[in-house]
Amino acid sequence: TANVVLNMAFGQHTMAVDTHVFRVGNRTGLAPGNTPLEVELGLERVIPAEFMLHAHHWLILHGRYTCLARKPRCEACLINDLCRWPEKTV
Repeated sequence: TANVVLNMAFGQHTMAVDTHVFRVGNRTGLAPGNTPLEVELGLERVIPAEFMLHAHHWLILHGRYTCLARKPRCEACLINDLCRWPEKTV
């Protein structure tokens, strides 16, 4: 919550990591980690500064509607060719 407030209210380049962002970061290989903090720090390293104000929203929505926990919709995923998750459904 603190990172969302810092990002949205104060324009700071922070990354909010919830279960959706954690899952997407690990499945795609974008920022693998065993803890939310590891994923957060990994995402902060790889996401360009110009996208940091909205990146956590995009990742949350991708995890909520496409990269679902139980039955991911890999066939509808725009980055399935880049995804490193070996158990893809496509």
